[in-house]
Amino acid sequence: MTEPSAAPAPAPVLRLADERAVRDLEQFATRARRVSDTGMRLHVVPEAGPSRTPMLAQWVSVLQPAGLGDEVPVVLGLRTVPLATAEMAADLDAVVALGAVTERTARMRSRQPVDLDFSVPPGREQVTWTALTPPRSGWTPAAEVADEELADVAERGVAAVREALPENPGEAMVRKVRAQMWGPLLGGDALGFPAGMAFGAHALGFLQPGGRARLNTAGPWTRLDTPGGFVLGRPAMAV
Repeated sequence: MTEPSAAPAPAPVLRLADERAVRDLEQFATRARRVSDTGMRLHVVPEAGPSRTPMLAQWVSVLQPAGLGDEVPVVLGLRTVPLATAEMAADLDAVVALGAVTERTARMRSRQPVDLDFSVPPGREQVTWTALTPPRSGWTPAAEVADEELADVAERGVAAVREALPENPGEAMVRKVRAQMWGPLLGGDALGFPAGMAFGAHALGFLQPGGRARLNTAGPWTRLDTPGGFVLGRPAMAV
């Protein structure tokens, strides 16, 4: 006698705090997809901050090395938003396709009133960058830098990359040019963070006119703190 198969588990649902959080999630995923379509890590922290309420950490990759010997630095983007509830998702830590995120947020915004319930996509992305985990604590304040300076580095770098690449470059050529443009360290010997972090902050929309980003360090990692989000970077590892 064949036993009836168990019903599939319902998809975890994250109830976002408000309409703005829906728009911000969609915009963040859209910008990340233009830069590097390598998924979004969704990590729920059940009790965050003084209020001990659930929080959603949204991680994306801007730059990542292909392996040892690749001189492209590690650059990750992070946004955190409060959640109203995290039904069946208190322990969620999953990497999902960026396209699946934007499909859901577009559908949520099309409803009136805007639907605040984000159903976590069932598919999972297998990407190597999620193993490149920055420390959660032990960060030391190091300096501040004007957003305009970071934007200038990013814009000049983007123009240089575009000019350096032939019409139909291969993957090896793209990685070589990216390493040349985004690998050099900014901030001098005392600080030294990859230029690719400026690119990440600019591409993800974290920089604002008149703004200043705070720099923090922990071992080989540097973190740029802005009101719009965080950029975390580490230089390419020497072989």
